Amino acid sequence: MEFGGGEKMTYFKRFLGAALLLLAMIAFLGLLYPALVWGISSLVSPWRAGGSLYTSCGKVISSDLISVYNESSPLFHPFPPNSTSSGVDPYIPLEEAMKQVERVSKETGIPREKLVDLLMSNAAYNDMIDLHVFSPGYSIVNVEEVNMQIMEMMNVTCGVR
Repeated sequence: MEFGGGEKMTYFKRFLGAALLLLAMIAFLGLLYPALVWGISSLVSPWRAGGSLYTSCGKVISSDLISVYNESSPLFHPFPPNSTSSGVDPYIPLEEAMKQVERVSKETGIPREKLVDLLMSNAAYNDMIDLHVFSPGYSIVNVEEVNMQIMEMMNVTCGVR
């Protein structure tokens, strides 16, 4: 069955309309919407919009949202990769962090009591901002935040003690 010229034009117009709609949605959802969300987040909470990065000597050294497991580090370790859903979760139960206190104290020279205070303070802060919702029944610690406090206590600047 052959289509007349008018029917071909109708199908072409439909195709063109669908293609233009697809391009408009790609532009909006892929470019404009993410830019809008980033812009609003920059206005509402500029300290978080850039990724919550820690810098030292002008270089990014860590993030409080992403943690990298390093067995040789003298600081607190997050869970090993594949132990969490993302593999880069900086939060561990307070109980797990307490198990590392002796090792961290021995390797950094920071008194055990001071490390326990840092962990308890961090856990209390996380409880206060309701992060305990993600870990019902126990407190959690952000090891990246605690490790940055330890580095400050040890006067680690630019990789030199």
